[in-house]
Amino acid sequence: MSLCEKILKVNQVSYSWRAGSWFEKFQVLKDISFDLGVGEVKAVLGPNGSGKSTLFKLLSGLITPQVGRFSGQIQSKNYNLFKVTHQFRARLISYLGSDFNSEFPLMVQDAVALGRLCAGGLRAENIASVEYALESCFCKDLRKRDVRTLSGGQRQLVGLARLLAQSPRILVLDESLSKMDLDHQYRVSEMLAKWAKTENGAILWISHDLNLVSHWADSVLWLLRGEKVGEGSTAQMFSIEMIRKIYPGAPLPLQKKMVIPS
Repeated sequence: MSLCEKILKVNQVSYSWRAGSWFEKFQVLKDISFDLGVGEVKAVLGPNGSGKSTLFKLLSGLITPQVGRFSGQIQSKNYNLFKVTHQFRARLISYLGSDFNSEFPLMVQDAVALGRLCAGGLRAENIASVEYALESCFCKDLRKRDVRTLSGGQRQLVGLARLLAQSPRILVLDESLSKMDLDHQYRVSEMLAKWAKTENGAILWISHDLNLVSHWADSVLWLLRGEKVGEGSTAQMFSIEMIRKIYPGAPLPLQKKMVIPS
């Protein structure tokens, strides 16, 4: 396996929210290009309002070009992601935001099993995928609990398990670990990095925890006011000069490594 094999290609993507004829006033992405390799964990970083979440929602199909002004190309394995069915797209890319919840009484194991809908439902051969996801995301002891009774961090574990149950190629995580405690952040990050390498997948990850990113991300893409201002290895992109450019008010130097639970 090599990171040279590209699983996702984003080429000159620009996006503006539709607001009458004043598209440019609400432009949130400007000519963003990057590749994602098989086995790679890429962190997409930047201050609030940089366009990170808009980019992730475009990639996962939560925002379509028709609701704004879009230009550019997004491809995965030579498929144009805007020309495939929702079911097929769900087998390629799976998205989780910062707050997984349910408005209905739903047991954890059933919430995770919903991830198999894109694979034709919970047939006998799909049960193994659900069990794997529950085990990987530390949810086995929660399987009979109502999702509504869980803490915010526990719900995020369930949401992540549902993503893994889909068996996608790419996980798109928008601050998805932010509500977890330190122990789970570390263990889940370790699991995800291993998943990308062993399952020939890849991960795009938004986080404001630079210490966590420095420990687990292979590469970093910096966005600032909707523009790409840097991309490279995590060590390269965590230079003092880049941090000062992105976060001029942040104290320096930043801690380089998080404290690893024993």
